[in-house]
Amino acid sequence: MKALTVNKRFEEQSAFVGLLTKPLVTTTNDGKLHRLVIRHQRQLTEWFRRLGYRLIIAGQIIRLHRTPHAGTIAAPYTSQPPRRRELVLTLLAAAACEERDSATTLQAISDQVRVITSLKTSPVTAYDPEQGPERSMLLLAVRRLESQGVLVRRTRDEEMLRAWEAARTGIGAGYDIDRAALLQFLDPHTVALALSAPTGGEQDLLAATRWSRMLRVLIETPALLYADLNEDDASYAASMAGRLAEAARTMTGGTVEVRGEGLVLILHPDHPWTADATLDWPKAAAASWVALRMCDAAGTIGQRSADGCVSLRSHQVDALASRLHRQHHADLTDHFKQRPERIRPAAEETLRDAGLLHVDDTGNWTLTAAAGRYRDPEPGSDWNTATSLMEDSE
Repeated sequence: MKALTVNKRFEEQSAFVGLLTKPLVTTTNDGKLHRLVIRHQRQLTEWFRRLGYRLIIAGQIIRLHRTPHAGTIAAPYTSQPPRRRELVLTLLAAAACEERDSATTLQAISDQVRVITSLKTSPVTAYDPEQGPERSMLLLAVRRLESQGVLVRRTRDEEMLRAWEAARTGIGAGYDIDRAALLQFLDPHTVALALSAPTGGEQDLLAATRWSRMLRVLIETPALLYADLNEDDASYAASMAGRLAEAARTMTGGTVEVRGEGLVLILHPDHPWTADATLDWPKAAAASWVALRMCDAAGTIGQRSADGCVSLRSHQVDALASRLHRQHHADLTDHFKQRPERIRPAAEETLRDAGLLHVDDTGNWTLTAAAGRYRDPEPGSDWNTATSLMEDSE
């Protein structure tokens, strides 16, 4: 019985992490995750309720709605989010699928999107399939719907897709439409909460949702750091650190480090979807090494605060980049050797994506307390010969 209980909890935690990485699940886009969620839906519904999320199971469709609090959600920073045009075309492609019964083609979706956006009442820029970049963007949008299970491709010939993208020849690909998944793709209630303007009761709402908001940050982002919170939230999180850590451990099966500057969740490595929920960094790539070098050097010269953050003025950051180029010139790849001005932007983008850096409008740096986990990186002997470290692999 005990072994069965342990296995049941492992499956529940795996499904919980899986749904965080894939919030719309069908039998087609992830059959394994679908089976686990159906098997443990009662426990998963309760766990997501603690986060203020809604888990909807409608027939064979599973949808996790991340309900915003006061128009905000917890999400890791990314320097390269999906382009606005791609997201707009994704919604338009979904609308185009509404006009079909059970099957469609890439060309049919393209034609319908052109019709929708050519209307005088259309609030978006008209889609022009004669333009190659527009076709490429629509293809990205359709692939997004495919990954969500809304579209199920019936033709697997990639050459047909390439021919349509390059020259608009053929149908591109044929798809079955999962209308149940399409219905759950967007939730008007969630969208309205995300777009709603702040009201007079915003502070009361933030106070009432403080537990779920702090738990969201711990589970959804690299770390819950007190320095990133306002004074009330920071005091609350510090006083509830033990309970927050226990809740995160229970739901994810991971390990939570409770430190003076905040909490860090490390997911269980054996869960099937841990890799999808974990930032793949640092990588064996030049940009990662440059970022780690800059981070390490900044920690030695910056002004350290009581909460573990390190601050540098913009001119100090420029000086660090110049020193890195000068002192480690032989270790750098040609991308950075020939253009030293590339060092700072690469380091900033990499460290911000890793949740280790904040940059203000004037270029000043603030390294988070978590940056202290990364120390003194050294390049290997095959630094400039390993393919994985060359610029075209980044």
